[in-house]
Amino acid sequence: MATQTTSMTTSEFAKAAGVPAAGISKLIRDGRLKAKKTGGKWMIPQSQLGSEVVRALKGPAAGARRKAPAAKTDLTRPAPKAKAVPPPQPPVMKTPVSPEPEPLQAVVAPEPAPAAPAELEGRSGKKMYTISEFAAMTYLTEKGVAEWLKTGRIKGVQKENGEWRVLDCNLQVPDISRLLRK
Repeated sequence: MATQTTSMTTSEFAKAAGVPAAGISKLIRDGRLKAKKTGGKWMIPQSQLGSEVVRALKGPAAGARRKAPAAKTDLTRPAPKAKAVPPPQPPVMKTPVSPEPEPLQAVVAPEPAPAAPAELEGRSGKKMYTISEFAAMTYLTEKGVAEWLKTGRIKGVQKENGEWRVLDCNLQVPDISRLLRK
């Protein structure tokens, strides 16, 4: 013999009420619908199906969602033809024509040539290391030092032949100083 259940899960209750399950869950969370949590699921008494909050959830919005029936068209008459509209023309601007335009003169400041690593080292008093020297001083690999130079995580100078020199000031940076070999 089948026993009649007096409680339903949120999805069963939503299906019976004809409303979305998310709406039922929100009503339970807000405390507007009585339910008990049993075994990790909300159980809602069947008596709640006719409650005011469930009816309000169905409410006039359910009727507003329905589409109006499509209007009947008379197939015996031909449809009216649309009038052809010419494409819009760009506005014509009349501008006075000068006899000869004056040439523009651009003033460009000369850029200083990049300093060579030896010049930079001598001028600033900063020591510079090769990638392999810097890797030997730290727990970084040569590949890691090269990647950090390319991404700007450590500062360095690239020679004309593409060889990198790592600046000594990187050893003072906390992220780098903690990687120094003792």
